[in-house]
Amino acid sequence: MRRVSLYLLPFLLLFAACTDAVRIDAGRLPVSLLAVDGMITDEECRQVVRLSLTSDFFAAPEEISWVSGARVSVSCGDATYDFAEDPESPGTYRSVAAFKGEAGRRYRLDIDATVGGVAAHYSAQDVVPELGLRLDALDYLYSTHLKNMWTLAVWGQDFPGQRTRYLFQVGINGHFKSLDKCFELPDDHFDGMAFTGFTISALNHTEETRKLYGDCAKPLEEGDVITLRIYTSSDEYGEFLMQYSHLLVGTIPILTEQPSNLLTNITGTAPAVGYFGACAVCEVSCVVYDPYRTEYRLQP
Repeated sequence: MRRVSLYLLPFLLLFAACTDAVRIDAGRLPVSLLAVDGMITDEECRQVVRLSLTSDFFAAPEEISWVSGARVSVSCGDATYDFAEDPESPGTYRSVAAFKGEAGRRYRLDIDATVGGVAAHYSAQDVVPELGLRLDALDYLYSTHLKNMWTLAVWGQDFPGQRTRYLFQVGINGHFKSLDKCFELPDDHFDGMAFTGFTISALNHTEETRKLYGDCAKPLEEGDVITLRIYTSSDEYGEFLMQYSHLLVGTIPILTEQPSNLLTNITGTAPAVGYFGACAVCEVSCVVYDPYRTEYRLQP
């Protein structure tokens, strides 16, 4: 890589010497846009939609402007589910009644909100996919190479004949990392295969990570319950999640999508960003008996 860089350097200097500096004023949007973060699953629960305003990409989380006072509903056929804003979490809307998405059915999100002083209507649709895989067992081992590092392996079966994406979420004692800290993979990595002892994740859990992210990142102790939750999503929603995760981890900007270019299925009388997705969910758990054992109890 150094040799290539040295060869390129004279050409870069020549290019810089033969061109004039150009200033481009990209301007600013007159108002912030509505940002939608919504997902329904095939689990019986109070489904959640979050609404906020777009802000500077480098703004701190506490600077997010949440959108209150909106009317939110999800419908499918003759059924309509109203959502109410959580009084303790502005911008978070939960379905008044618990419901679950049914595989193969299309669900429509409708939002009436005031953004920048202007009332607007927004909508989005997605279809709940068929569950893409079966999970049979989960196991862990402690790394002999890195301190406070555990590796998870999973046993199960990917169902053939489906083009899907998977989102992997790990929880400790019922405390799960937020979806923006999870990882996404297309099912090309499994492709209808049975997997036995497939290494699926690594947990670098310390007291420092616990302070940053909460009990979902605590060091493992005897009696802890590890849960792996896998969301089956459509190819489009999986692509959105992958683009979004690339923005968060800070990959080279020229090679990745930028915030204004993210895939979205939100339409309306005013511009908006984000996604409303539908997923099928399965999970598997195991109990930690010896947090420092270095072999899987279930041999691959």
